[in-house]
Amino acid sequence: MSLEKNKAGAARRRGVKRINLRITSLFSGLFAVTALLLLGGIYYTVKTSLDREDILFIQHKLLEFWAKSQTQSLDSFIDRLDGSAIELEGTPYFLRVADNENRTIFFMFPQGWKSFFPEDSFEEKLKPLGGILRISSARHSYTLLAGEIHLENDYLLQIGVSTQKTQQITGHIIRNFSMLLIPLLVISIIGGSFLTARMLAPIQKLSDTAGDIINTGNLKARIREVRAQDELYDLVTLFNRMLEHIETLVRSLQGTLDAVAHDLRTPLTRFRGMAELALQGPGDISAFREALQDGLEEAEKIITELNAIMDLSEAETGILKLDKTQADVVRIIRQIIEMYAYIGEERNIAIEFSGPDSLEAAVDTPRLRRVAGNLLDNAVKYSPAGGTIRVELSGESGWIVMRIRDTGPGIPRDELPHIWERLYRGSGAREKPGLGIGLSIAKAITQAHGGTISADTLPEGGAVFEVRLPAE
Repeated sequence: MSLEKNKAGAARRRGVKRINLRITSLFSGLFAVTALLLLGGIYYTVKTSLDREDILFIQHKLLEFWAKSQTQSLDSFIDRLDGSAIELEGTPYFLRVADNENRTIFFMFPQGWKSFFPEDSFEEKLKPLGGILRISSARHSYTLLAGEIHLENDYLLQIGVSTQKTQQITGHIIRNFSMLLIPLLVISIIGGSFLTARMLAPIQKLSDTAGDIINTGNLKARIREVRAQDELYDLVTLFNRMLEHIETLVRSLQGTLDAVAHDLRTPLTRFRGMAELALQGPGDISAFREALQDGLEEAEKIITELNAIMDLSEAETGILKLDKTQADVVRIIRQIIEMYAYIGEERNIAIEFSGPDSLEAAVDTPRLRRVAGNLLDNAVKYSPAGGTIRVELSGESGWIVMRIRDTGPGIPRDELPHIWERLYRGSGAREKPGLGIGLSIAKAITQAHGGTISADTLPEGGAVFEVRLPAE
């Protein structure tokens, strides 16, 4: 069993770690994709700008030399072209003049570009295209960009520059970005793992606690709460509240089962004893009838107790359905008083009533009878012989108020907050018969009607119970 528990705990931890790894991988991947998109945007913008500068330089030089050719004859213009002067300028470029059949008349280029212009095919590579010409070389990773303009007599002037500077700048951008991206990606993975582990810590604790409860059955286990304002720690708080509620329900269920088992044992034992006596007797029909009648009475007690427990459970879980009808509350209470007056007479206890002739309200009549009956039953049960029970009914500001005062020993102050709890039996009630759910049922039914119920101990002795029901 211990091995299985350890395996289950390890599986839960692996599950949370897998979530941690997935979240970290997801966000690290998202960061990498975003960084690559950013790099692509920067690369495209810089390269386009530098290519545009090269093209503008070529166009500027073409116009410059074209203007010079217009002020002199073409032969004089060609004779005046100075290769050394061109090489001394800031931006290296090549210059070529060709006739209308693409035969080279003048051609000057920096010495390092020689591989771009092989002797046997350079005129083919420089064949005019009517636009920007791109020239490549197997020895160099960069290319040459060339533009052209026509001079007099259909002569052609070509000027080209190298893209080496563009390639160097974009290469630096890619290299530097990569050098930053790799450590940033590592940091994001490590930091993401740490932060997600911290963030998912409540789920890990919740999983471990739930597993421990399942394995041990210990409902007292709780997750340590911290003062953090986020949804996951709210989940921990709610989980702890849920465990408390479950523990209360289980404890109440256990107590209910114990009480039911204890209180039903007596009527069931009597039921069985009556049946056995009747069967062991001489077979007289009247004895059988008497035994059957006594058995039915005991069965009725059992059904009454079970129905009371079921009603209480429905009321406490919020599923108690009330069948409200407009009724005279005074008439209902008077009927309950008449029923308990016979019980009071047996113990020399008087039940007095004071109130108006009629008070109308929408109530569930059978359940209101149970509320009044439970309160009167308690009052009769705890009042001494010769005592008096007073039932007062009145209308107060939209409420129907019923007060039941008795002359019993009262309720100790420290027990007043607990008397509404299911199965609670006070110090003076333990020798009295009952399940200890009468007041719980009265409270649940009253609250289901939208009312309130309270109790207090009178200074002169005895207890007073007050029920308030909405008159509308």
